[in-house]
Amino acid sequence: MAKNYLRAEELDVLNRIVTAYLEFAELQARNRKPMHMQDWIAKLDDFLRLSERDILTHGGKISHETAIELAEQQYEQFRSKELAETSPVERDFFNSLKR
Repeated sequence: MAKNYLRAEELDVLNRIVTAYLEFAELQARNRKPMHMQDWIAKLDDFLRLSERDILTHGGKISHETAIELAEQQYEQFRSKELAETSPVERDFFNSLKR
């Protein structure tokens, strides 16, 4: 869901970071280097530092309840818009009736 709030440029940067990190992970696997979750966390932090990115050190400022409320509001807006629009199936049906 967080990606819905990113601008195109931010999303591109996120995709590039993920791709680079997955390439690193594949190299680790090809070298048959055993890695535990704690190792991956440390490597990810090192990777982010190397790419001069900030590392999140806390759980955020928004409570779970507030996040749920916001998500539900956003979904209602999306759902209302979607219900108001004619679906491709409905358009095809109306076009066939016209013919």
